[in-house]
Amino acid sequence: MALQLFRDARAALNKLPDALERARNRYSVKSDGLLAVPIAALEVLGDIAPGVRMRGLRRLPQNFGAGLVGAEVATWGAVSPSLLPHSWWATAANVGVLQGIGHGFATVASQALRPATSHSPNASLPVPVRVAMTGVTLSVFATSMRRRVRQEKLVESDDTFKISAQALGITLGTLGYGAVLIVGDAIQTFIDAINELLGKKLPPVASWPLAIVGGGAVLIVVGDRMVVRRFAERVSRQALELDREFMRGADQPQRRERSGSPESEVDWKTMGRQGRAVVAGGPRKEDIARLVGGDAMEPIRVFVGLDTERNEDPDFEDMAAVAVREMHRTGAFERSHIAVMSAAGTGWINDFHTSGFEFVTRGDCAIVAMQYSYLPSAYSYLADRTNPVRSSRVLIEAIRRELQQIDPDQRPKLYVGGESLGAYGVSDAFENVDEFLEHTSGGVFTGTPGFARNHSELTKHRAKGSPQRLPLIDGGRHVRFTAHPAHVRHDFRGDDYANAWEAPRFVFAQHASDPVVWWEPNLAWRAPDWLKEPGARGVPAPRAQHLDALDTMRWMPLVTFWQIGIDQLPSKEYPSPHGHNYHDETVAYWNVVVHGQGDSAGEGLLTRPELVRVARWIHNDATKTRMPKGGFPSKHGY
Repeated sequence: MALQLFRDARAALNKLPDALERARNRYSVKSDGLLAVPIAALEVLGDIAPGVRMRGLRRLPQNFGAGLVGAEVATWGAVSPSLLPHSWWATAANVGVLQGIGHGFATVASQALRPATSHSPNASLPVPVRVAMTGVTLSVFATSMRRRVRQEKLVESDDTFKISAQALGITLGTLGYGAVLIVGDAIQTFIDAINELLGKKLPPVASWPLAIVGGGAVLIVVGDRMVVRRFAERVSRQALELDREFMRGADQPQRRERSGSPESEVDWKTMGRQGRAVVAGGPRKEDIARLVGGDAMEPIRVFVGLDTERNEDPDFEDMAAVAVREMHRTGAFERSHIAVMSAAGTGWINDFHTSGFEFVTRGDCAIVAMQYSYLPSAYSYLADRTNPVRSSRVLIEAIRRELQQIDPDQRPKLYVGGESLGAYGVSDAFENVDEFLEHTSGGVFTGTPGFARNHSELTKHRAKGSPQRLPLIDGGRHVRFTAHPAHVRHDFRGDDYANAWEAPRFVFAQHASDPVVWWEPNLAWRAPDWLKEPGARGVPAPRAQHLDALDTMRWMPLVTFWQIGIDQLPSKEYPSPHGHNYHDETVAYWNVVVHGQGDSAGEGLLTRPELVRVARWIHNDATKTRMPKGGFPSKHGY
């Protein structure tokens, strides 16, 4: 065997001079001298550049022809509008990846159709077709620029569109596509080599499948060990180090009503970076009294963090037991309102959830939360979707057992809330919709991911004629979907709800421009309802829907899936109520969930001016508490 391998290697080396000679002749070093390199580079760039490549190949092999056509078509989708404006790097990511996908599909299709056609799959397209495709490309570029300007207005972006940034993104994306071609060619060469070795012992019908499977397996194993695992280990290590850091504005609380205080069973050092911010920030009794007037109580905040010093899986039952003891210590069960808040990834909880709940209840409340991970939300989503739900369920069940022992007339009302992964964790902590309607007094869920079970179930069974973006559930009796605070008063058409909003009251807030809500795997092969309904495909949505996404958006296989996936990265760079930012509106939602609205509203309902003052205070407090050394990446997120 070893001898045979040696012979094969020697035979390959013998072919090397011929390959070098072909390359020398191909790149014309003799005739062009040192200019051969830049000339070849420009010609290769022309071969892969959108629009230009339709003039015909100059440097790349002719068997790339079909793939380049597919890449050209994919470019039209790559620069088409998505939910949020594309920055230069988002444009580059879309163009590079989608051109590579288009190239691959077109190449496979051309090979599959070859037996059915009289033409070679490598034959050049007719000149009129190439000219037409170039014209379409230029038209698509111009249209995308116009739509980008309109899109920035819809989401109230702070950025100003620049053609240079768009051009940079397309250029870098195209270069990335060229890199994909190089990698793909290297993979193909590797598989060809395996096939050549296997072909000496096996017929082609067997050697090719084995070469593809075997070569693919080798590449996957190498990629997993050399890239994926190393990346995951690095991310995990950095996240753990960050979790142990202390925010400059998050000082240890001294009041007994807070976990992490000197009287608390929860050690300040083990609460995690974001957990410490949760108990350090927020209003005190005097802040609430000053901003909304009347009598106020000292709000209670209970937070149990992961003990990252221990190298073991989190024991949520034990953590929930600690939380319950903290609730007894602080007098949480003597308050009128208890809210279980689920964190997003690292232990972060939107300050407009926590502080907003405290202001609207005038401090007569307790907020309880547990950390289930020290990884950022994106990695928690990929690595583990179980812990957000399991941790919330364990905590809620532990609290409900304690509440059952309290006289019904004295029993606090139980609320639930969270954002993003937190919304998913706490809403799916209940087996079904009926269960959280039965066992809680209300809740606010903002930016709930599309894969959340109960969220999906409600959406699926929405009233006929109501859009997926703003489902109508039982005439608004208990559950109301919102994209704007106005939607707690009227539906997507601007009409009054058929039913009064009865307790328990729930809000599912979801902006049309929030990619976290609308991204799901089946976008790759199936158009969702929200891209078939008014507000898409050029059909305007009712004005009352407060649509902040382009109504010209259309579904495209793979393209839409990838674009909305990329949109999630900058989704917090836009002001509320846009993208994945739920700030001022969250306070308004808690206000009506707790107190009701209209003639049936309770006496504690905050007025519009009070809500404005409260939201401004929360913003300033969150900024002061969480400000990193270099400032926030976006002034709209923290």
